[in-house]
Amino acid sequence: MVSALNIIGSDKSLQDHWVKRFVAILIDYIIFWVISTIAFWLIIIPRAADLPFVWTVFQPGLAGLFMFLYSTIMESMEGGATIGKRVMSLRVMALDGNLDMGKALIRNVSKVYSLFLLLDWLVGFVSEGDPKQKWLDRVGGTTVIITTALTDQEQHIYQSQQSKYAPPPQEQYTTRHDSAYQYPPPPPPSSAPQQPAAQAAPAPDNQPKCISCGARVTETGAGRLKCIRCGKIQ
Repeated sequence: MVSALNIIGSDKSLQDHWVKRFVAILIDYIIFWVISTIAFWLIIIPRAADLPFVWTVFQPGLAGLFMFLYSTIMESMEGGATIGKRVMSLRVMALDGNLDMGKALIRNVSKVYSLFLLLDWLVGFVSEGDPKQKWLDRVGGTTVIITTALTDQEQHIYQSQQSKYAPPPQEQYTTRHDSAYQYPPPPPPSSAPQQPAAQAAPAPDNQPKCISCGARVTETGAGRLKCIRCGKIQ
């Protein structure tokens, strides 16, 4: 069985992950503890009949309710992070790529009371599954990543590998730097026998011939024709 409890002692990245998450939730709780305490003293104390009961029960519940609503709203928005998570470079992501209000509500319901959140973390630590998920992360199909450790493309790939509904990875195109364009090779010679080229017909010879021997004749100075072979005058 693989759980966070089994491997966290030897996995430095897992240790860093959970330390950042602890510091992030501590920052958020300090912020809302201060806000709820101010509201408690200004609104509740003047009207409280039983101050010890209100201070030990009502005030922590008021802080937890604020924390639950605040975390759900902030994590369902585009940034996917509370103030504490932004400070620690953390982000909540849905395994199917769609972090909506429902998933954010499921993963944050344990924050209504600090003891519930502690149990949520402990069950996630000792149970089998992704060691970077608390138990309600597994129920809601969410996880937390360190944004400084992953680029946007790597975050997309992480989500794609986690969900069976994710689209296939896009093919990567690279620019070629060839020295010259290579033209396609010429087609192979045909196996059909080559036909001999047709010979041009000889041009007709209209020059006068000797009537005796058929040789060419030339003109003489007297306007007569003389055979260049036999010398006959025509």
